[in-house]
Order: sequence, then structure tokens, then C-alpha cells
Amino acid sequence: MKSLVKQVNELKDNKTKIDDQEISEVLTVNGIRFSFKDGSWGLIRASSNKPSLVIVTESPTSNERKKKIFDFIDDLLQKTGKVGEYDQKI
Repeated sequence: MKSLVKQVNELKDNKTKIDDQEISEVLTVNGIRFSFKDGSWGLIRASSNKPSLVIVTESPTSNERKKKIFDFIDDLLQKTGKVGEYDQKI
């Protein structure tokens, strides 16, 4: 998780855009949650009842933006080389 937090903070600091949105806030309580000015957000956290990660994305603007945030998270996780098959799909 520390590596993911570092990467997301670097993306925020570098004003990297995800679906034309810059990360406006990063919270690290119970995982990592990053938010955008339009109210969209993504969350990566450990499951409370099994040894897996939980990914949640939300967007008040569109389902497409929600999917693009998920794709961004998926790309971060795949680059770690430590993620197996997902037990749920979008």
C-alpha cells in the first residue's frame, strides 16, 4: 500500500489528469482514497473479511468516468505484479 500511496501522491503533485480531471485530495485512512474536483473518487482498501483488495469508484458525472477511474486503479495494481484474478468485474 505504501508504494500505491506514493504513486498517487506523485500523480497529484504532478497534476496528472485521469479522464481530464486532476486529483484534488488523497486520504489514507483505511486504504487510499483519491478525489477529483467534480466529486468523482476512487478507493483501494483491504477487505475486512478476506485476504483481498476492495476497489470502489464513484462519479456523479458519468458511468464512463467511473470506469476510467477503475481502469486507472487497475493499471496501478497490475504494474505491482502482485495482483491475481479479480473475483468481481465491472
